[in-house]
Amino acid sequence: MFLPYLFSALLYLFTALFAAADASLVSFNLLAAFPALRWIRVHFLTLGFVSQMLFGVLPILVANLSHKPRPAMNWWVWLWLNTGFITLIAGFMGVNQALILFGGLAVFVATGLLLMQLWNLRSERLPISGWFYLTGVTYLLLGIIVGTGIWLNWGAVLHIRVPLEVHIHANSWGFMSLVFAGLVIDILPMLTGKPLASVQALRIIFWSMTLGALGIVLGPWLPADISLVPTVIGLVLHLGATVGLLVLMGQALKAGGYFQQPGGWHLFASYLWILLPVLVAPFIVLHILQSGPVESTAPQPLVYGWIFQFAIPLMPYLANRFLLHEKNPRLGGSWWSLGLLTVGGLLIWVSIYLPLGGALYGIGFAFYGLAFIQPMQELLAVLTKSLRLGVQVADRG
Repeated sequence: MFLPYLFSALLYLFTALFAAADASLVSFNLLAAFPALRWIRVHFLTLGFVSQMLFGVLPILVANLSHKPRPAMNWWVWLWLNTGFITLIAGFMGVNQALILFGGLAVFVATGLLLMQLWNLRSERLPISGWFYLTGVTYLLLGIIVGTGIWLNWGAVLHIRVPLEVHIHANSWGFMSLVFAGLVIDILPMLTGKPLASVQALRIIFWSMTLGALGIVLGPWLPADISLVPTVIGLVLHLGATVGLLVLMGQALKAGGYFQQPGGWHLFASYLWILLPVLVAPFIVLHILQSGPVESTAPQPLVYGWIFQFAIPLMPYLANRFLLHEKNPRLGGSWWSLGLLTVGGLLIWVSIYLPLGGALYGIGFAFYGLAFIQPMQELLAVLTKSLRLGVQVADRG
């Protein structure tokens, strides 16, 4: 069931390359910007590339964890997800509320079907990583509702103070954080042959990250006079869980010798990017830094530096393991992709408050665009090999 998602993920990744190049050219005034440009760029990576891969691999992982046969391809999930995504992009480009409503509804249906599939695949004693997946997908449902409502003025109806922040927080600190943590818990033992940590330690990380995400989501949702408490508590819990996971990851990567490979550094460095906005957040809450420039720019290096950089080593690994059935595939990525993403992210963060910010922003996205080449080559190689070997759309299991 992995091959159709790989097709669509590669298509969206290829398009995201041009979106990054476009962002660079717009920053140098070589092209004119069009409405919702930054949201289109972000969604081609998150809902386009990364979510396609996650929707394809999560049922396989949960079935393996539950010692059940690999599930057959659910074409309804794939169809609703891709129909919704394409419709959303069309709606963003034209700021068309009808298209955005249908697109958001279609993605919501796909996510709901995925959640039902994961729930049905669980066993009575589902490992802790499975609960990371289930809870993360549940946060995605919330993010879809709020994100769709941003364009349809649902914020007032739902009494949301800052809908955009709630949407970003639900998708980033809820969905992506929890699902990525589950992948770390599952995949690092595949690489090293040892559990990442005790079940008790992982359970503490799960509840801390889950409740922390809830506090971070409630902060911009609630009225300003009571939002500080859940925000601070959420940040402390989420930051503590993330740091704990990063320490465990670093120990496992070091013990397995993966810091000698670019893929290991991609994984580790990705979490440094997610920590940066969390560390900056208290300065915004305490009005030491202006929130506007950070909030408008930070999602870009967060998506490219954390989400995309996390995906670079793992997506080729998962594609090789579950599509080509390789027992010990290597992590993806290269020293070039690692360096390009790091320099690009630093330039974009620095551009927030410097006079030459526009030029630095453009150079940063040029580096991002170049960083796309390596993962596209690796995934295209997997796709080509699978077709050459005659791998069918419906996996044989």
